[in-house]
Formats: sequence, structure tokens, C-alpha cells
Amino acid sequence: MAMDTLVIGADDRKPMNFQSKFLSFPESDLVVAGTGHAGFINGWFECLSSFSGTEYIDKLNIIAPEIFQESVNTAGDLGEVTATIYHFGYSKAEARYVGYAYRSTAGFQSEPLPYDCFGVKPEVSVELPENIEFPSLLVDLILKQQNQDQMLPIEQQVGIGGEIEFVVLANRSIHIETVHRFATYERELQYIESRGA
Repeated sequence: MAMDTLVIGADDRKPMNFQSKFLSFPESDLVVAGTGHAGFINGWFECLSSFSGTEYIDKLNIIAPEIFQESVNTAGDLGEVTATIYHFGYSKAEARYVGYAYRSTAGFQSEPLPYDCFGVKPEVSVELPENIEFPSLLVDLILKQQNQDQMLPIEQQVGIGGEIEFVVLANRSIHIETVHRFATYERELQYIESRGA
């Protein structure tokens, strides 16, 4: 998995900060990622951080949809911004890594992700080479996403920038590293700093 770190304002679509868009729980063999409504995603990150550290993906898949829906009901709604939460981790029940998506547009129902899938959000055309090399393939895809995003009208942009963080779950361990800094990073940083002034 690879994600950028840029967070933009929902109202003006301008850089607000840089933030990891996933949270890892090595003791639970779990990585949680989110796209969309930053407040909702950060709320889930905070909620997970308060758990005991024994919440594995199998148990979370049972309780998460109800928690998500209750959170939205309590807050009123998410407004015009959608949110998707992803859980990736080692399933003790299946004795393998699994993934689930929980989309606000589908009422946060649990959506099992295919084991051998290759997902890209926002969507861009993907032509997989014969010999796939990670993380370079993912960096190339995210650069393509950024270029496509910047060509959209500002009100439709999702904001892609900052740095690219690469995550690998394998052999019951989690490896995370920063693998790329966008050419737009300094400009984004200056805008973020000017917002705080």
C-alpha cells in the first residue's frame, strides 16, 4: 500500500497540513487507512488508539460498521464530503492477510477486498508491467494520480502531494517507509505555513 500525505481543506481545496493517511498497529497485525473526510478518519484513528491492542481485523470487521454509523448519526452527517476506511491485517480465522473497505456511500457496510486485487483510488489507467517492482510502480501511479487531479477544476480536486509512504504487511510484521517527495512539496509547505500565520 502507498499513500500521499497531503491534507486539503474541504472548503477551499488548499493545503492544510501533511499527515500520514494510515495508522499501523504492529501488535494487532493491522494497518488502517482512510480517504475523504479527514475529521471522520482521524476520529477512527483516535478510537482505535484507545483500544487495548488486542483488536484484530476479524473482531474489528464485526464492530466497525456500527461504530461508523453511530459516529455519523451523532455528528449529524459528513456533509458533502465522503469517507472510506480501509482495514488490512492478518486474519486469525482465515490464516492469511485480508482487507476490508467501509464506504460512507454504502452505509459503511463491510466490503471484503479481493485477496489478489490491485486497487487504485482515485482511479487512473493502470497497465501492469510483466515484472512489477515495488515501490517504484506505486510511486509512478501516484504521480499519475497527482497529475490527473491537478487537471480537474479546483472544486473537484482531492489533493495529492506531500510525500509518499509505502507500507508492506508480510510475515506477521509491518514495514513502513517514505519513498518519494513530490516536486510540489515546498510550495505546499509554504502555503501550509502561511495559513498558520
